[in-house]
Amino acid sequence: MDNRSMMAECIGSLTVTLVVWGTALAAGDNADAPHQGAVAAAAAGATLAIMWMTFKGSEILPILTIGNMAAGKTEIEEGATNFAMQILGALIAAAVMQWQGAEVFDSSGVTLTSTDAAMAVIAGFLLMTVWDRLGGGWESGVFASVLILAGVGLASASGIGGMIVEGAWDGSNFFAVFGTLVCGGIGAWLANEFGSKILGEEE
Repeated sequence: MDNRSMMAECIGSLTVTLVVWGTALAAGDNADAPHQGAVAAAAAGATLAIMWMTFKGSEILPILTIGNMAAGKTEIEEGATNFAMQILGALIAAAVMQWQGAEVFDSSGVTLTSTDAAMAVIAGFLLMTVWDRLGGGWESGVFASVLILAGVGLASASGIGGMIVEGAWDGSNFFAVFGTLVCGGIGAWLANEFGSKILGEEE
């Protein structure tokens, strides 16, 4: 196993989670600030871009990892390790945030309707298309911030970490968080499978 790649996934996920909830904690709004408003979305997108450029080739977001595993671009063992390290990073960050007084998981806002599922599939498809064709860089980060501003939950590792820390493992939360993750992964897989056939190879 590549220890550098594992640490990149962990550190990247930890950093994104700290930004997502750190923004809320600094604002004194606890769970009300994440993914709400242009500033929070821009901060999350910029952090993703910086992490992708710092750790070239890293995925950081589980939906990208699932999409690459499902398409055979990443070996199952490597993908599962990356996924586990992303969850570990988010879990550490969520624990730090909770220790500092932040509410890191707001179960009242967690749902998975058919519209949410469709949005997650579309968002996973679009993000994987941009990330795969342009690479993890500022362009992908900007696009991620646009998706976040549109209300799409991309930081699913953060949601899992927060759910563990808060002990909010009831059936509806589990279904909503993992359902969104799976739908986003399906969209990313579709982008991998059909993107080159539909859009053609890059020039």
